[in-house]
Amino acid sequence: MDEPLTSATPVSHADWANSNLEKYKRSEEARQHSKVIRNETIQVVEDQQIKTNRSQNEASDKLNDRASDITTWKNNLQRELLALVKETEDLRMTRRELEHAIEQAKRPEEVVNHCVSARKCRIGIDNVTDAVQIALTEEMKEIKRIQQAMSQHHDDIEGQILKNESVAEQLKVDLRQKARALDIDQTCFSLDNTSHEMKVHPGVHKAELTVSSPESWTKFSDKNIEDSNNARTASAELRGNVDGLLSSACTELMTAWSVSNRSFKERVMETEETQGLLSKNLLETSKELEDLGDHIRILKKALDEKRPPLKVAETRLALRTHRPILEACDDSPQGKLVDEVVEINDSINILTQKLSDAESARAQLLKAKAELREDLRVKETSLTIDRVNCLGPRLRFPYNQRCSNKCFYKWCFNIASFTMNREAGGLHLADTDLRQ
Repeated sequence: MDEPLTSATPVSHADWANSNLEKYKRSEEARQHSKVIRNETIQVVEDQQIKTNRSQNEASDKLNDRASDITTWKNNLQRELLALVKETEDLRMTRRELEHAIEQAKRPEEVVNHCVSARKCRIGIDNVTDAVQIALTEEMKEIKRIQQAMSQHHDDIEGQILKNESVAEQLKVDLRQKARALDIDQTCFSLDNTSHEMKVHPGVHKAELTVSSPESWTKFSDKNIEDSNNARTASAELRGNVDGLLSSACTELMTAWSVSNRSFKERVMETEETQGLLSKNLLETSKELEDLGDHIRILKKALDEKRPPLKVAETRLALRTHRPILEACDDSPQGKLVDEVVEINDSINILTQKLSDAESARAQLLKAKAELREDLRVKETSLTIDRVNCLGPRLRFPYNQRCSNKCFYKWCFNIASFTMNREAGGLHLADTDLRQ
């Protein structure tokens, strides 16, 4: 850059002319460079506009293709969700069937528990593990086995329903996400350079906005559909298992019921035979108590007769303790009195021990008598329990197992069908001999 001219540094005319020429030259070069820039800019603008339009069109095509893919997967997910919801509802119906059966299966359980509870009143020798108890135990095992199978299936159904609901929720989430993504992509597809929704988002292209690839995106929805298929298959298999269990349970219960009923009759006859022996033992025990009572009275009288001599001897010894110093002699009366006290005390101890033995024997006899009386009472009670309290409700089985005549749950339907089939075949469901 030329230094400014001042009056302190005068220049020549030639320098002045050269300076002007140099400025003209630099100005011309700047104008030429500007023209080149303007010409290049026009071409660049045209090229970039073509590129931008092509890129925008390609993006719109890809958005349209993406929206079509999302719609296809959305429809597949929706169909699978509807199928899973229907299967889940069918499984809930099976759960209601099973819950009804579990509730109704409590009826035979209550009958057996009633019998077992009533028979717990038996005590002493009557509390034996007889054939009835074994039959009731086996019957209860069969009932419990069926109930446990029902309970296990119920737990399986609960778990499967939760699984179905979880898978359905995953499908719903996938559907919601796809619906949202479809709405966004359709909105993006509809945007053009004249849309009013547009605004500048600096740096948005540099942000990490994606979390999946096309492959993982497809795999995710495909896995959701596969999980739903597996859940529906497991659910249908579980429903079939429950139907099979409900169909077989009533026959298994009836078999155990019949064995217990016949065991009751045999036990009633056996109990009656033991009453005679108990009565005989009670009479003999009562007679021995009377004899022992007389013996105890003799012992008590003998003890009472020993107390006056003991008092005399001990009083004499007590009085002789007051003798003067040298008069307190260990003479023969002193020795005899001491021996007398010892002898009487020995006699009292012997008689007391015999009385204690007799009282102990009497207590044992009283206990034995009470046990015999209790056994006789329990025998009579046991006969009442077995004949009336137990066999009465049992002879009404299975007619009292159906909750109502209008119930069409599978459990009650199977009970009714079983009853009608046995009656049609001329078979009696109740042991008529036990009614006698």
